Amino acid sequence: MISYSPTDCSGSLPTYELARAAEARLRTTPYLAIQRIACECDHRGVLFLRGRLPNFYQKQIAQEAVARLPGVSQVINETEVVSPA
Repeated sequence: MISYSPTDCSGSLPTYELARAAEARLRTTPYLAIQRIACECDHRGVLFLRGRLPNFYQKQIAQEAVARLPGVSQVINETEVVSPA
């Protein structure tokens, strides 16, 4: 899920570009579950991560992977940790 608001994120990238950049960064990790995480950015540069992950380690990896992107002011990690069936 990507936000397509044309508003700038903290004077950096438009929200949809920041969300796309975050998703691209997540796709570079070796974990398939992290690669499937959806990102959305609001007009303040707050980046939301949403999806399901198998453990808290991968939840932390996902958050750290996007936290230092230019324009990200905060990461709200809404991913769920679920046990594999």
